[in-house]
Amino acid sequence: MLIALNLESPMKKKYLYLETYGCQMNEYDSDRIHNALDVELTRNPKDADYIIVNTCAIREKADQKALSSLGRYKHLKSSNPGLIIGMAGCVAQLYGNKLLKQMPYLDFVLGPRAIPNLPQIISEIETSNTRKIDISFDIEEVFEVNPYHEEGRVSAFVSIQQGCNKQCAYCIVPTVRGGEVNRPMEDIVKETVYLLSKGVREITLIGQTVNSWKHEKYRFGDLLRIIGELEGLERLRFTTSYPRDITKRMVDAMKEVKEVCSHIHLPVQSGSDNVLKLMNRTYSREWYLDSVNRLRDAIPDIAISTDMIIGFPGETDSDFEQSVSLLEEVEFDSSFSFKYSPRPGTVGEKLAKTGSIDDKISGERLSIFQEKQKYYTLKKNLERIGKTEEVLVEGFSKHDNNFLFFFTTHNRILNFEGGGNLVGKMVNVRVEEGLPNSLRGVIPN
Repeated sequence: MLIALNLESPMKKKYLYLETYGCQMNEYDSDRIHNALDVELTRNPKDADYIIVNTCAIREKADQKALSSLGRYKHLKSSNPGLIIGMAGCVAQLYGNKLLKQMPYLDFVLGPRAIPNLPQIISEIETSNTRKIDISFDIEEVFEVNPYHEEGRVSAFVSIQQGCNKQCAYCIVPTVRGGEVNRPMEDIVKETVYLLSKGVREITLIGQTVNSWKHEKYRFGDLLRIIGELEGLERLRFTTSYPRDITKRMVDAMKEVKEVCSHIHLPVQSGSDNVLKLMNRTYSREWYLDSVNRLRDAIPDIAISTDMIIGFPGETDSDFEQSVSLLEEVEFDSSFSFKYSPRPGTVGEKLAKTGSIDDKISGERLSIFQEKQKYYTLKKNLERIGKTEEVLVEGFSKHDNNFLFFFTTHNRILNFEGGGNLVGKMVNVRVEEGLPNSLRGVIPN
């Protein structure tokens, strides 16, 4: 049961400094943390009563970055003895008690599924001055706390799934987020309707393998149709998809529901059957290409992005060349590629003890792959020149306040000059320029 906590007093308003690392799921969880505590956010940690770092453990670099960031805040306790510092997220789940032992200034450790218990944890720390840890997966209502929604935002995430059952050899998600838990249809609809009532016009459904979602008689394709019918929705996205879970019901819904964007993020991880088998990805290169072809047959203009791991233990020159040839065959619109990073307790960590790839070789392979991807991303962007895109304006560009920005239906960033009165509206923009990572356009006269 969620315990209500009054963190504000007539004497002093309380502030939360929240730092987030990682994927969309972590961004969503940070909004849930904010909503659970029901206090105001501050951008200055010196003004905070609570500092929480929400962490990512997908790669070693990510978790080390989160750990070092916490160290930057320990000195604040000398000037503010009542300051409560906590670590949340996947690193918290992974290392648990070790964090409390290594960091005497850390007040609590909170796993992703324990967010509903956060108000009670804070209350107990404030009343008894004890350090707390909650990394249990035994939480009855995983989705009990909805995320905080900032007024004026026109896009929002809705989580439909927690955890994963896939057991990929490189991946730590099942360890830090547990097995797959699918959210009931009615709860997903309820949260979406609430967000739409607050002015949101674009929803992104998120899950570790989002298209494996199911509830009672419903499957993911049914969910796309039901959400697509909700009043006020202009755009519907989802991430991240698993290749073996691409079904006809899903593809038909993507084709027929006009609100569904023409983009799918479909991680392949390797173009080599040998490496895919070592990774325990449960599909072959041929299966993946068949999924791509089925999507393109139904939606010819669909944009496809992917993830690629370079230097997985046992990867040969030939295996790597097959990853490059897959990129050339599919012509991915974009990709997230990175060198393999062993994660504690995974099968990949064991494989790395005997079959690890020299870091220099992995780096060289990664550079080759990324240069090839840059070519195809620019090629795809240049192909959009002269086309008119119907877009949902999200806000002003971070780099130039004279420009508005949004993601096209193909998930490309498009900037154009315009006024703030267009934010949240659907407008037609003609693409005038294709850049390495974005597009620029104008509103036709």
